[in-house]
Amino acid sequence: MNPISNLEEQFFLESADSPQKRKELLQEAISMMQNYVKLEHSVAVLSDLADNKSYIFSGDFGRFFNMNSGYTTIDSIWEYDIYKRIHPDDLFKRHLLELEFFNFLKTLPPEERLDYGTRCSIRAVDSKNEYQYILHRSFYLKNSSTGGLWLAVCLYNYSFEKTVEQQGIEGRIVNTKTGEWFYADSYVSCFNLLTTREKEILLLISHGFISKEIAEKLNISINTVNRHRQNILEKLNVANSFEAVRTAQGLHLI
Repeated sequence: MNPISNLEEQFFLESADSPQKRKELLQEAISMMQNYVKLEHSVAVLSDLADNKSYIFSGDFGRFFNMNSGYTTIDSIWEYDIYKRIHPDDLFKRHLLELEFFNFLKTLPPEERLDYGTRCSIRAVDSKNEYQYILHRSFYLKNSSTGGLWLAVCLYNYSFEKTVEQQGIEGRIVNTKTGEWFYADSYVSCFNLLTTREKEILLLISHGFISKEIAEKLNISINTVNRHRQNILEKLNVANSFEAVRTAQGLHLI
């Protein structure tokens, strides 16, 4: 089970610039990332949330993933070939971190959102098919002219920090301007992600109740239950109820 689903619907609503305007700014961003991976020797993924495309740039660290140098384009905002190499537990926790980060940014004025990023240490399979810790960072490179989040960046590189006593992925949200940071394991920005009724229904789902039984217990129609179930999947960005329960438990929502 892949815990990374998608945020396409939310992301699509974030950008409202014309295609021509986006094309010009995207070209600048591509040139910037090409130079960046040469300097930092990392792997970078530039995701265009408006067009549902990603540009994957490989510096020297690309050898960790058996990547060739240069960059490739994929028709997705998710780098699934890299996700396959990440430990499933760490991939799930990274998904929770990204959900918290996205909801945290939505509490900030648009002009402040680009000042923040995430940082975590995750286990990934190297070219020898062995797990080792690598550094993962993410941030948003550009807003649209209306202030919506548009270009997202994920960075992968070697981790030079001690990981012997590491607890989880040690995910944190960092203000790159001031250096201030905080661990993102309490998921306070996701606390109100689900309504009281949605939490109630999801809790019943976690206890094995089906929609018909939930409708009877709560004295509501089965159509209302199914509508709530769909809203839950969309808000948690997951594909099914099993993933929804796991994600909600990870976020301490139920």
